[in-house]
Amino acid sequence: MNDTLTPLTVPGTEHGPDEISQRLMADITTGALGRGEWLKQIDLERRYQCTRIKVRNALAYLHMQRLVEHVPNRGYRVPEHDPVRERETGEVRALLEAHAAADVIAHASDADIVRLRALAEDFRAAAYDGTSFEQMRANFAFHEMIHGFCPNSVLRETMLHLRRQGPAAPVGQWQTVAQLQRATQDHFDIVDAIEKRDLALLRDRIAAHIGGAPSTQGKDR
Repeated sequence: MNDTLTPLTVPGTEHGPDEISQRLMADITTGALGRGEWLKQIDLERRYQCTRIKVRNALAYLHMQRLVEHVPNRGYRVPEHDPVRERETGEVRALLEAHAAADVIAHASDADIVRLRALAEDFRAAAYDGTSFEQMRANFAFHEMIHGFCPNSVLRETMLHLRRQGPAAPVGQWQTVAQLQRATQDHFDIVDAIEKRDLALLRDRIAAHIGGAPSTQGKDR
């Protein structure tokens, strides 16, 4: 049977991954399935002792989450590491998000800041006790709310699109506990900057978070 498939829209995947999706994701994050490796359905059926439809659903779900890529007429594979593409995407994201930071300062209410801090807490909980999927979901929820303060729909959609085009979290971003701890602290630093209504500080925190470099300004916490 031909292993080549087009990506599917899987009923029910909006409610989260099933067991096969989580096991496949775990094998990718641990390196058991390496970057660039082709994910043949027959091999995955044997590996996870499951049916073809469960494998197809898992691959489709992970494709929607950017965790595997689909190559037309070939099938699915673990994404290759492309440091140049990731760096360039990060540079564009930093420019756009720095521009949008003014909208965040202008439109985030005190109640919004409370909600953002709760989302940062959700990510911290996922970082220490959650699965890879829970970490990814909590991270996206935090950033989606921040982007939501931007009234320019094209800019907002572009920022979200570029976030999805970057290294798929946690495969590309959080491979160590230290990286997770850093991402967690970054979220709280971003919320603190918004609460202070300090645009320069917020832009600095955003740039540091995207680039993975220490902030150029001292910690205020």
